[in-house]
Amino acid sequence: MPMDVTAIDHINLQFPADRLEDVIDFYVETLGFETRFDDPYEAVADDPGLFPVFLGEGGRLYVNPTDEFDLAAGNYRHVAVRVAESPEAVEKRLTDAGVSIDNEASRERDDPEIGSYTSYYVSDPFGYTIEFMAIGD
Repeated sequence: MPMDVTAIDHINLQFPADRLEDVIDFYVETLGFETRFDDPYEAVADDPGLFPVFLGEGGRLYVNPTDEFDLAAGNYRHVAVRVAESPEAVEKRLTDAGVSIDNEASRERDDPEIGSYTSYYVSDPFGYTIEFMAIGD
């Protein structure tokens, strides 16, 4: 079962066109998100164009394959997603899936919807940073 991400509409990121299987391996197989393809590996082999990875209620990561991938050329910092699970549950999900946590931070936001939370920063196979904001109890 995937994490209960509660907020982000979408982010559109470029990935190396020859590594779409790695995208599916990480986002679908490791983290448990969906593409809504019956067989995502077959779907991207047939049409390696733009496709969404669904991150929960309404959130989407649009995978944009390119032959000219250069992470250093962009102005990307990270994608942050809210997860309605406890910090312990989020950390356990990540470690159980074999995902290395690069950084962890406890924070407070002056927003009654969020309040105190713990952020877990991870890197995907392409060097993109994802912040999982554990806002649940």
